[in-house]
Amino acid sequence: MNRHFVAGFLGLLLAMGYYAMAANIQNSQLADEVGPGGLPKIYGILLACFSILLMVRARTSSAKAGGKIRAASEEFFAAKRGLGILVIGIGYILLVPFLGYPLSIAAVIATASLYNGGHISLRLAAIAALGAFGLWFVFVFLLHIGQPAGIWPDLIEGLHR
Repeated sequence: MNRHFVAGFLGLLLAMGYYAMAANIQNSQLADEVGPGGLPKIYGILLACFSILLMVRARTSSAKAGGKIRAASEEFFAAKRGLGILVIGIGYILLVPFLGYPLSIAAVIATASLYNGGHISLRLAAIAALGAFGLWFVFVFLLHIGQPAGIWPDLIEGLHR
């Protein structure tokens, strides 16, 4: 068994438990035809289907795999790439209270692009800035979900004194 098959099996167990809990959600007088457990049940079924697909894919790909050395080096590379993305996420969490949401998310966009082989350019800066503005617009302006402002309001207020 490879790790993808084990992950699929664990996902299937999680899906079964999730579905069982969703089936126990009590109906209220406000419930519609689907009921309060309808969407959670669908999520459980989808998770089970994706887990089964992962298990089938793991079985068929391991049968086709040529060499264990190649598979091990690919797994090491994937783990290293995942660790890099985790470091970028941790950096975001550490910087967002100071830089604020727009600058921090622009930094994440630019850093992730550079990490994946992009090059420093005016185009990358524009993509990061427009991406940050777009996400800020959706969360803050449209959805009214407050995001950290960072140190900028205090600095701007200090300049006006």
